[in-house]
Amino acid sequence: MIDIKPKSVLEQPIYMLTKATPCPYLSGKVEKRIATDISNNKNIYEDLSSNGFRRVENWMYRPVCDNCSACKSYRVDIPKFKITKSLKRVSKNFENFSYKLLKNVSTKEHFEIFKKYQLERHTGGSMSDMDEDEFASMIETSPIKTSLLEFRDKSRNLVGAVLLDIDEKNLSAVYSFFDPKFTKFGLGNYMIMQCLLYGKLKKYKYLYLGYYIEELSSMSYKSRFKPGQILNNNEWEKF
Repeated sequence: MIDIKPKSVLEQPIYMLTKATPCPYLSGKVEKRIATDISNNKNIYEDLSSNGFRRVENWMYRPVCDNCSACKSYRVDIPKFKITKSLKRVSKNFENFSYKLLKNVSTKEHFEIFKKYQLERHTGGSMSDMDEDEFASMIETSPIKTSLLEFRDKSRNLVGAVLLDIDEKNLSAVYSFFDPKFTKFGLGNYMIMQCLLYGKLKKYKYLYLGYYIEELSSMSYKSRFKPGQILNNNEWEKF
């Protein structure tokens, strides 16, 4: 007779629905999320990612808003990714820059760049009031393998970083931030491009880039990375 032991309740994913709050992206809309703590269920991370969930610290969440489905999860097919002419031009702007994959440990240097980025790019946003301890928690709290892809200029000054989840098959750009003085040169695009090239080198399948909202020009950069797919009605479609 096989002895089947019941699983602990701590091993079962428990999903919660958040209360409605003002949408951080679309004016006049409200946002609801379904969320689960994966601290004791990190094995479900890949399945959740492929179903449109995003990670923040030990939580995975997905929008489930009433009367709105504007947020579409976007991912790039890493093996098929090719650098376009426009991305080659961006790359030339940073020929003297270096980058390195590091342990996800927060430093004051990271926080200072993050604050610059928030003040210029996302003033009034939900993250603009984060203090250094909250920022460190965002960077360092993760139940799965997570790293920082750090970028520096030719003088070794920090210019940006990508918080990168590294699963068995896929990568996910959890959050990126950079010195806003490099915005017009395309540093944000350059950083994502290096994530894709790292993924290609290491033979990963997809890079998840978060949510794409067609109405928002600030998210249009994601569509520069192709071949891309969006999650529409729980099915991945070419974009």
